[in-house]
Amino acid sequence: MGATALSTSFPRWLRALDAEPLPSLKAAAAAAGLIYGSCSDEPFRKAPAAYFDLFARQCALFAPILSWQDVAPTLTHEDDAHDLNAGIALDRGLRLTGAHLLWYLRTPEWLATLSRAQAEEAVAAHVKNIAGFYRGRVFSWNVVNEAIEPPQKGLDGLRIDSPLVRALGTDFFAAAFREARAADPDARLLYNEYDLELDNAWQQARRDGLFRLLDRLQKANAPIDGVGLQSHLKLRQFGEFHEKVYRQFLHDLAGRGLKIVITELDVDDRGSPADIPTRDQAIADVYAQFLAVALDEPAVCGLVTWGICDPYSWYNSTWFHDYARPDHVLQRPLLFDGDLQAKPSFYAVLNALRHAPKRTPTH
Repeated sequence: MGATALSTSFPRWLRALDAEPLPSLKAAAAAAGLIYGSCSDEPFRKAPAAYFDLFARQCALFAPILSWQDVAPTLTHEDDAHDLNAGIALDRGLRLTGAHLLWYLRTPEWLATLSRAQAEEAVAAHVKNIAGFYRGRVFSWNVVNEAIEPPQKGLDGLRIDSPLVRALGTDFFAAAFREARAADPDARLLYNEYDLELDNAWQQARRDGLFRLLDRLQKANAPIDGVGLQSHLKLRQFGEFHEKVYRQFLHDLAGRGLKIVITELDVDDRGSPADIPTRDQAIADVYAQFLAVALDEPAVCGLVTWGICDPYSWYNSTWFHDYARPDHVLQRPLLFDGDLQAKPSFYAVLNALRHAPKRTPTH
């Protein structure tokens, strides 16, 4: 199955001792020189107050939704403060992470009406506006998100069915990183991608494409600091996770002088029994096995889960019907249940952070 997992089975009496007060993931991460955070697909003002209190106690980072299409409905109007959750999180002392500056799926339709020169100016203005607005309050930006798609047979495995590529060609990456560096000099600038952790032909092709893109960026002296690894794990496929393959992948990234952030970690539980205790333990085991390898790599500096509370997971959103379980019960992919109670997966992540090798923190 891959890495030897740290135990995620906890006696009830031990959990009871931990419950008052509940341990803090951000504190456990900080003790290892890491930083922990999460996104929230639920507006903080709409959710119960206890939800945001829990979020702020557990997280040092918040991953907002600041996609270009959302913040710029027209060429002449851009709402830098579009995500109200970001303002609430910043007021509570959290820093931001993620927030794709350029993503093919959330690119404004009006970009297609521009000339190449106009499109380049629009991209530069967008990156400058957003990164500049949040300057000094961001741990990391996903400067470009999900640009690799080998089956499309683009140059070096790049996605060609993309409004960004149609408007700009395939050489816009380095310029975007330079704009981001100028706008927010102290933030880590990442390239962010998915499906890179399993030992199969599909994901090996994606890893190969990532390294070709990194070659191009580093050859162009783009100011890229690291790579974001989304890590949307699938319980039914996790048998294809092999420790040596993933450990070598992380080592090869680190060998290029790059930091690594696990940016969107969760576990899709389709294929598991509906029985909650059995399912929760299987999910916790996946977290434990994956993080035993990921956090062992010193170049990994941050961990972000894609939500903390099951009902608010994107897997349970009506927008994503493809992720619904055939038995129609809600997925349980995250660390807390609908009553904001810690699940075995919380203790698996906590245990992994507590056992992670100590490293010099990157602030």
